[in-house]
Amino acid sequence: MSFALILISTFLLLHLPPLRRLPSLSTPTRRAAVAAGLFFIGAGVMHFVVPAQYDAMIPPQLPSPRFWTLLSGVFEVAGGVGMLIPRTRKLAALGLIALLLAVLPANIHEAASNQGSHVLPFPDWYFWLRIPFQLIYLAWVAWAGGLWPLGSRASRPVTG
Repeated sequence: MSFALILISTFLLLHLPPLRRLPSLSTPTRRAAVAAGLFFIGAGVMHFVVPAQYDAMIPPQLPSPRFWTLLSGVFEVAGGVGMLIPRTRKLAALGLIALLLAVLPANIHEAASNQGSHVLPFPDWYFWLRIPFQLIYLAWVAWAGGLWPLGSRASRPVTG
């Protein structure tokens, strides 16, 4: 939920007149792709800055939590960079969708573990509430990556 606010805030910031005049930010879909790219790069970098916090989210059935933390961080950064580059945007969107689906069990595990020390400093109910936000991220990435029918029309600049 707090991550959704970061994503939406970045998207809105990219709507400022000086920025939206740039060709790479000329449509809402392009701004959504850049916002998603920056969002996932930031999220991925956090896996390297505070890996122990992400290790705690890994379900106990998976061995080597640090491996999964770092691997998901690499994929988030790579997907984010891919969203910034128009030629790789669709492939990056597919990869990020796969990643979002792959980390869903970790998010459910974090909510279900009901431990006093969550990765984020929020009450227990927050972790259950953020699971539906995965759907928002999935839809956002699909739209921004041009995979959703909305994106195919909206990604072209308006002419004339």
